[in-house]
Amino acid sequence: MIRHDGLLEHSMLPQCHHCPLDVAKPGQFKCPDCTGGLFLCAGCTVSAHKTLPLHRVQRWTGLFFEPSPLHQLGLRIQLGHDGAPCPVPFCRASPIVVIDVTGIHEVSIDYCDCAHTEAGQHIVQLLRASWWPATVHRPSTVTTLATLKLFHALNLQGKINAFDFYNGLVRITDGLEFIRSMRCFRNIRTVKRAGRGHDPAGIDATAPGELAIICPLCPHPDRNMPEGWENASDDEAWKHTLFLAIDANFKLKMKNRKLSDVELSPGWGYFVNTGAYDAFLKDYIDEPEMKHCDSNHAARDHANTPAQKRFAINGVGAIICSRHCFYLKHCMGDLQRGERYCNMDYMVLSSLAMTAAGIKRFVISYDIACSYHKNFASRMIKHPPERRLPLNEMDIEWAVPKFHLLAHGNDCQTKLNLDLIEWVGRTHGEGVETGWAELNPIALSTREMAFGSRHESLDDILGGINWRKLINIGNLMKAALKRAVRFRAQQRVAFDDFDKAIPEDTRKMWEAMVQAFNKDRKKANPYSEPVQTTTLADVRIQLADEEALDAVRGQLSLHETTASVFLSVGMELEDQQRVLQSRSAATTSADKAAEKDKFNVLRHRISSWRSIQQIYMPGVAHLVAPTVALDDDQDVANAALPNAPYNTPLYLPSQLPISLRRTGCAPGLVEKETRLRRAQAEDSLHQIRRALRTRLGLVHYKHVHVDGPGNKANTRARDLIVRHNQKLNRYVQRYRAAYAALVILDPNGNWKDVLRELEDAHIRSPRPESDKPGKSKFEVPWIWTVLKPDKRDMVRDEGATEEEILDSFRVDWAHARARWKRWDEEIALLLEEMCRAIRDLEHRAAVWQSKATARSDAPDDIRSGLQAFAQRQACHARDLAHSFVNTWRPLLRANNLPELWPPSEYALFEAPDDSIVALAISQESSQSSSDSDRSDSDDGVVEVDDRPVPVIPASE
Repeated sequence: MIRHDGLLEHSMLPQCHHCPLDVAKPGQFKCPDCTGGLFLCAGCTVSAHKTLPLHRVQRWTGLFFEPSPLHQLGLRIQLGHDGAPCPVPFCRASPIVVIDVTGIHEVSIDYCDCAHTEAGQHIVQLLRASWWPATVHRPSTVTTLATLKLFHALNLQGKINAFDFYNGLVRITDGLEFIRSMRCFRNIRTVKRAGRGHDPAGIDATAPGELAIICPLCPHPDRNMPEGWENASDDEAWKHTLFLAIDANFKLKMKNRKLSDVELSPGWGYFVNTGAYDAFLKDYIDEPEMKHCDSNHAARDHANTPAQKRFAINGVGAIICSRHCFYLKHCMGDLQRGERYCNMDYMVLSSLAMTAAGIKRFVISYDIACSYHKNFASRMIKHPPERRLPLNEMDIEWAVPKFHLLAHGNDCQTKLNLDLIEWVGRTHGEGVETGWAELNPIALSTREMAFGSRHESLDDILGGINWRKLINIGNLMKAALKRAVRFRAQQRVAFDDFDKAIPEDTRKMWEAMVQAFNKDRKKANPYSEPVQTTTLADVRIQLADEEALDAVRGQLSLHETTASVFLSVGMELEDQQRVLQSRSAATTSADKAAEKDKFNVLRHRISSWRSIQQIYMPGVAHLVAPTVALDDDQDVANAALPNAPYNTPLYLPSQLPISLRRTGCAPGLVEKETRLRRAQAEDSLHQIRRALRTRLGLVHYKHVHVDGPGNKANTRARDLIVRHNQKLNRYVQRYRAAYAALVILDPNGNWKDVLRELEDAHIRSPRPESDKPGKSKFEVPWIWTVLKPDKRDMVRDEGATEEEILDSFRVDWAHARARWKRWDEEIALLLEEMCRAIRDLEHRAAVWQSKATARSDAPDDIRSGLQAFAQRQACHARDLAHSFVNTWRPLLRANNLPELWPPSEYALFEAPDDSIVALAISQESSQSSSDSDRSDSDDGVVEVDDRPVPVIPASE
């Protein structure tokens, strides 16, 4: 590196390497950007850089090299003739500033001044030189297209802002020219990619939402739907459902800087038209939001919370397709206050008016869907006719996303549960949250912008997200189908094990009950057992209501996450620790990798929970040891690992010495844990009784229907009982943990009148499980004589009847059926979506092909560029379609699944031998089992007892 700073091997300044020897001049200049670094005189340096004006030349002063701009040496660049000389040049008096990836340069230029009308404007000549002018009139600063493309890529991928990027090029404070150039460049590039340059009407004729990249997997009647789809039978029509997800983000704020600005693409992309949106909201100053749920969800409670004065925009709302997470046309709008219905209504109706014309069935998930959908029809009447939906011709199914569902009451968890709704596949509705993770890094830069620049920047980011998803559809759909095939087979076997234990008449009655509930949610619910006692969920709701009342009185919570939620999450983390600790040791590499992933997820959640624990329990700070991650070569099967997350003490109030409970915890925290622990114990006791009744049915089924010849049936029945016993053991551990906590927290409480210590001898059915001698001496365990939540827990003298046992079996049967049905629907949806993707790409190719000759009025050089760009886009769409087919075909053939696209058009690819493909897929499946193991919970949530465990959510 030091060698480059001197004269290399020369002891004195050498002669110019390009000059003839007889007239050679001293080589005083060198160019570090040129290969070789030859020493040249001033004239040869200028001659060598006629096409390289942005190189950084250096001059030898006699002591060292210093920068010597080329324009000071006499270099001038001719514009207007694509590098050729001009007979009538117009010399610009002062150099022009060029912002390039190599830094900031000054370049002397000559404009073309001949009678060449098409190149007469100076900005046109600069653009043809790949320099983007910062202003239209008398431009003095330009940015190279290479620099704009580099920043655009870094902005989309790394969310770097223009100020930091510009100051990375040069240490100055004024970057307005670059920012203005970037806005114009982004706008022109976006409309170019949307085909507006191929329309004789030009940019001004851009339609609302036209710049948005639409999801090729969702149904679009004018693009990718099969002929006659409107008249499909019910067995096929459900596949043409449009799945949507709604949510809001309160990180994407905008400061109230009172800047005047203009939008370059108003309503052309993903943001609603600002003018019409603001005009509509003027009539909604303070509209009360009605609550129709027993949850205390922040999105509902804070709908009318005023924004901070320093922010003009408090956040954004968005609508995406919930299965593929593509952003829709007009899917996003600003939130001036909270997540008000009027704001979300406008976005939903505006987006659906553009996206869903002709679609008959919708599944819309929203974390407050229980309240939001109640008066949706009456609120829609207030909107203009062009945004109203024909609800009488549409079937809208409302749901709560799976992760958010646990924050709702029992009614929502049964009627708005995507696991129990028919014809939704494995849609989880939480995909909108992943989009916020991509958008949040740009929040710090967009909050400083004016509204027009902010909308354009976010529109561009959303387009980049959609485009990235579009080109990755092949691999994503392949992985989804592989997972669905695997789990459909598993869940079908699990359901058959249940189904065979049920008499035919009972099975028909339950099937009719499920079908009736699917058609009318007011009918008897086959998925839930009525419970009359106070459950853990009830206590959580009571505590949330009390904390809300305290907030009204001015007694604010110490943190956004209330004390009751903090304790509830801590107890759920205990459950996760017990589940991980009870699992058998992993043997294969894939199982070990999956186990390590689960460890890392639990460790991360404990770490997030710790940050709130420091607020409510400051006294445990000295007890908490830093968590240590597992090394890659460390065996996770070793249960004695001290740094395993299930060995990490949580230090809840019940786990502290009495002195520290009194002084190191927030007021009221101990009393709240006591109430939660009692409800946890009662819940666990009910689950133990329910599991014992179910086991009694399984044992009865095995003895009556399975025992005898046939190892396969016996093995399945035994495995089913073993799995059920594992679940029962988890309930027992949970009860014992709650009981031990109550003994510490409230040793003399009245809970002792109901709850007792649970010994192994107490974990028995209400009647003998065999007909051995001594039946008359059988004593009913105490767990069956307390806390009688429903008539099925009542024990008669003669014990439980077979009808009561079967009735307790119904809930497990219904849930097992729902799990199998959802995976079966998932495969049908994936196949239909694959076919729609191919049709959509064919449509894109045809549209671009037609655009190639749409501008016959354009000059020859412009028409050549239009044709080349259209042909390239058409070719790209066709190539994507072929690559998707080549990616999916082996998997489809290996699993005997149909290819729904026209086979004649994609016959060039021949799949390998089916058996080889099946073997390869099987090997690949085993290698990626860590992902598959988590697929029962599509949002990545660790499951405890077949239900996702809630964690403290990140702030929206």
